[in-house]
Amino acid sequence: MRRFRLGKSCIRLRKGYRPRFRFTDGERIAALSAFLKLKVDHKTVLCRDTNTYRALRDFLLNSGYSPVYETERVGEEKTAMATFACLNPLTGERLAVVLGMSAPNEVSHAQAPFAYGFAGKPQKDAQTYMQHLALRTTDIEKLKSYLESKGAEFLTPIYKDKDSFGPLLQSFTRELFDDEWFFIEFVQRDYDADTLGVGGTQFVQNTVKSLYVSKQEEFREWEKTGKKRKFLDGVPAKERDQLLRDILAHTEPKGYVQTVAPISRHVKLN
Repeated sequence: MRRFRLGKSCIRLRKGYRPRFRFTDGERIAALSAFLKLKVDHKTVLCRDTNTYRALRDFLLNSGYSPVYETERVGEEKTAMATFACLNPLTGERLAVVLGMSAPNEVSHAQAPFAYGFAGKPQKDAQTYMQHLALRTTDIEKLKSYLESKGAEFLTPIYKDKDSFGPLLQSFTRELFDDEWFFIEFVQRDYDADTLGVGGTQFVQNTVKSLYVSKQEEFREWEKTGKKRKFLDGVPAKERDQLLRDILAHTEPKGYVQTVAPISRHVKLN
């Protein structure tokens, strides 16, 4: 296993687009301090079965979390997922809980950790899996363009929509590791997301569905070929450590990324 060292409204139309920027060396250095100062927005956990999903949902609601999004089914005709997202009004932490719904002849990608294992081995006793970490930036267009200029590969374009409080932009990377199902989401909320009270929706149904479809297509490709196209595959090997540093080392609150199991299993943080 390789380890790295790292020091109120609805919108009528949503479109994905792929912005392109060119940076001079001086502009890049100046810009990094802005769009690479990331904050944890939320994390998403997958559940093995309905009992686990319901128990975790009830536990969170009884622990002071307030619901900010919920859907009983979103996805494709055969496979789909149920999703519940909540916010802790005291700490500002958001957590999304997902239950993958497989068909008799097709596994939902949200069931992959339980069907195929993770961390390099079967996981018969695992009831949950941390699927992705969402990091908030002040400029998702520049961040995505910068990472792509380095060779990083995203699964989706930037989805542009609105939640109950204002514009919400999101883009999702490909998975990071061969023996995990973990990826990163970058999000830009054009409002003060750290001072919101309870109430309102902070996720967008269209984006959730688009992500599910894209992830399921990616999963089918893996089942067919046995190979993953990973987030940093296109980055020269000698530059990957520094790029991960740029992404993770500037994330607030400090130390939070170390609590995300797939990251801690593969990345050594100083």
